[in-house]
Amino acid sequence: MDRTFTSFSAFVLLGVVAADLRQALIFVVCLVVATAFHEFAHAFAADRLGDPTPGRDGRLTLNPLAHADPVGTIGLPLMAGLLHLPLFGWGRPVMTQPRFYTRGMSMRAGMALVSFAGPLANVLQAIVTLLAIKLLLVAGVEHKGLFEVLVLFFTLNLTLAVFNLLPVHPLDGGKILAWALPARFSHIDDTLARYGWTILLALMLIPGLLQTLFTPVGIVRDWALRLVVG
Repeated sequence: MDRTFTSFSAFVLLGVVAADLRQALIFVVCLVVATAFHEFAHAFAADRLGDPTPGRDGRLTLNPLAHADPVGTIGLPLMAGLLHLPLFGWGRPVMTQPRFYTRGMSMRAGMALVSFAGPLANVLQAIVTLLAIKLLLVAGVEHKGLFEVLVLFFTLNLTLAVFNLLPVHPLDGGKILAWALPARFSHIDDTLARYGWTILLALMLIPGLLQTLFTPVGIVRDWALRLVVG
């Protein structure tokens, strides 16, 4: 009796772990693809502005392995999925040197343009994913697992776009804000740069704060999916 109960308990536990691992692996695959396009967009924009650094570093490619971070893209999401923590991650940043940018714009404007390219790539991926869902529905394809992955990929790209546009360093939004702020407000950018990591940690660690911040993302996601399904 005890042995049977133990075996049953182990089976249930393994089932839960397997389900968690599957979900985590799907998230990692989606994150790797979304991150690859995001970082490639940074590299492409910098290259177009005249900076040879991304090309020398091998970042002018859509190969996901060139942009994946072992910890942020793979290790952390897998661990978070198994421990039932919020799934999150990041890619390997693209190095760029504004001094190489074309003199047709200021270095701050160039940095803002390069920074904006990443979130824009995520928005474009979200739109393409939404169109793919619509085409599959029109074609009569009914595959629950496939649609779950596409919805996850759509949601992930929306989230990455909004998160990276937060006006905090070292996120893309911090560099965009640095360009947009008039010179007399440069102290604001200095403060956000100095305490950027502290602000990000607070967003991660304070219960419910990040979820509240991204409530509009959920609203937009649900509205877009209803529009496509309907």
